[in-house]
Amino acid sequence: MKSCTEPDSVGSALAAEINAGKGCLGEEIALYKDARDNQFNLAVFTMKDCQETVKLMTQLSMNFGDFEVAAQAPPPGSGLPTLPADSGMVQAFTGQGRAMVVGLGQWSDGRTSEYQELVDRLQPLLNAVSKNVAHYETAK
Repeated sequence: MKSCTEPDSVGSALAAEINAGKGCLGEEIALYKDARDNQFNLAVFTMKDCQETVKLMTQLSMNFGDFEVAAQAPPPGSGLPTLPADSGMVQAFTGQGRAMVVGLGQWSDGRTSEYQELVDRLQPLLNAVSKNVAHYETAK
């Protein structure tokens, strides 16, 4: 992404926190799906200062129901539906050095129930990406 604070990518509260600190070097986003076409978005923010990773994660965790990272729409031709804004969503966070990883999960049918099961499906992907990010951060 050109910026870590693009309006279509992050909410105003997260953008303000990033801008108030030392800033962000970049954001990478990815959309994954499972065998049932449930959608999982990951956003990796690389901060200029690792202390800001902790601060941002703490603030996001304290406002757990406030989704400050946007779910990405599937690309045309992917076969995945673009889910409506009111579809159910879960989120989880990890931090590795300068990198904050935000994971979002949505059911393929957009239902607003069975959230713990959705979190359980998101967690292995979030853990795998976080492990790779941690490896990269410690190799620097």
